[in-house]
Amino acid sequence: MNNSEKRAKIILIGGIPGVGKSSISGYLARELGIDLVLSGDYLREFVRPLCPELNVLQVSVYEAWKSYGEETRETVLRGFLDQAMVINRGTNAVLKRAIANGESLILETLYFIPSHLEKNVLSNITPLYIYISDRDINANRLNERQQFTHFNSPGKRLADQLDRYRIMMFHSLVECETFGIRAFENSDYLKTREQILDYVK
Repeated sequence: MNNSEKRAKIILIGGIPGVGKSSISGYLARELGIDLVLSGDYLREFVRPLCPELNVLQVSVYEAWKSYGEETRETVLRGFLDQAMVINRGTNAVLKRAIANGESLILETLYFIPSHLEKNVLSNITPLYIYISDRDINANRLNERQQFTHFNSPGKRLADQLDRYRIMMFHSLVECETFGIRAFENSDYLKTREQILDYVK
């Protein structure tokens, strides 16, 4: 086995709910033999009790705009980015630890903001973004996900917030373009997961 085969695979997967982050993360982990798969949602739950003074962090991301007045595209985005700024401190720390240890890891997260990540982190990981361009397909995937990955979490609650989530998605896609990060359109799940597997290999 040569050195390139021995190198750790540290993969950061972004996307809003319902685009296939959890399913594809699990698939990659199985195919690549990666034992550590983490979710940004769990990082957020870990951080919340440590920052009780941060009101914007104590609510669901789709309600974070309420800290800033009336709901507009700008306040929805501001709530998302303010939550992301805190969560991504933890994301940086986790990724730096994996890099330092030479440990393979997949981290999937809604809070995919490359400008929040340190340059030496971005240069040592494989970041990618998953999205679904068609809103109705995205909504249907959310409503079906309880059958596959989130067994006690009906997707309707999140599907009802999809317009807010898609504001976040479009911002992350702009960041992908700015940083030259590959974004995968996932209307065809089986095709996309193979494309992503080839890409991360």
